[in-house]
Amino acid sequence: MNSDSQKSSISDKVLKQIEKDQVKMRPKIYFILKALLIMSGIFIIALFALYLVSFIVFALRASGAWYLSGFGFQGIRASIVLIPWLLIFVALLLIVTLEALVKRFSFSYRQPILYSVLGIIIFVFLGSFAICKTGLHPNLFQKAREGRLPVAEEFYRGYGMGKFHNVHRGVVSELRDNGFSIKTCRDEILLVIVTPETLFLFESNVEMHDMVIILGERDDHIIIALGVRKINDKIGLLPKKHMPPRLYK
Repeated sequence: MNSDSQKSSISDKVLKQIEKDQVKMRPKIYFILKALLIMSGIFIIALFALYLVSFIVFALRASGAWYLSGFGFQGIRASIVLIPWLLIFVALLLIVTLEALVKRFSFSYRQPILYSVLGIIIFVFLGSFAICKTGLHPNLFQKAREGRLPVAEEFYRGYGMGKFHNVHRGVVSELRDNGFSIKTCRDEILLVIVTPETLFLFESNVEMHDMVIILGERDDHIIIALGVRKINDKIGLLPKKHMPPRLYK
């Protein structure tokens, strides 16, 4: 069937529906408001998706999961535990919803779905990368540590402080003959014991004030290090300021 016959067939169907009073005329303002509503939805969901994906990257860095792949099977296992799977699922739902809304516009409707999906994914990841560069999440996490983020304090503290028993991040606070001590984002002092089997993912020695990720089993305040890696970020390792008195108890 050629394009002319297809157009004729569609026109005939529309005319028959009008004759049967199945097509209702709507005022122009209806379509304007509908378009504005869809555009507002796209804008809000896009912002939320950018925030959430950038927060996922922050959470992976803050928990240590971002740095563990070099430690072999145990590091990969630990990173899988620390990955915020629920947030990733929500982010995927946002991307699917964003795609569904974008397809409502004619400029996207005529394009293959793969193009629009790829465009949305690229937009979200590039935008999230830009947000990660602003320091937004580390600053909010710092406020959460200090008790100055009432609404999202537990959200940032929950995802920003890794809960896997064998992964620890901190700043080197003391050098010892058999290892070193670190200060964590919870203000704990942990003794890291280095053995001949400890894997170091860097060439130089551990020095004072180095930021490190430790993979190893913890017993009270002692860690037997399976692996040590230096990192470059200071997430959660800045000194607390404006701390409410209740947090010192």
